[in-house]
Amino acid sequence: MKEKIKVKRYIRPTTFAQRRLMIEIYLKTRNISQSCKRAELSINTFRRWYPRYLEQGIEGIRRPKKHTRKNLGRVPEKYACRIIELKKKNPSWGRRTIASVIVKENNNKKVISPGGVQKVSERAGLWGKKKEIDI
Repeated sequence: MKEKIKVKRYIRPTTFAQRRLMIEIYLKTRNISQSCKRAELSINTFRRWYPRYLEQGIEGIRRPKKHTRKNLGRVPEKYACRIIELKKKNPSWGRRTIASVIVKENNNKKVISPGGVQKVSERAGLWGKKKEIDI
């Protein structure tokens, strides 16, 4: 018996024309499912865009929201300096150890992840492949 493999479909972003059509049909018919079918969009898409249309009018549905990351993975300077200091004092410590030390220094508040520690260490040239020992 063959197993079915679930393949994730690519769903393209909605266009302004689709969103406008969906809302125009809804305003005429007051039927969400019919307007979504005609515009080839899901009901969840309607639920996301219609409140924006009510707030801002047609301009509210013209462009999708920008989803830009605010911090871009930057580690605050004081933690970066502390990571470099700890790595230089204790070269055998790994990223998890350094991250846990910094968390403990900050009243168990998670201020940096092990991945962040590794990135800072790499930029400072303190992180690299372990050297193999010949026996």
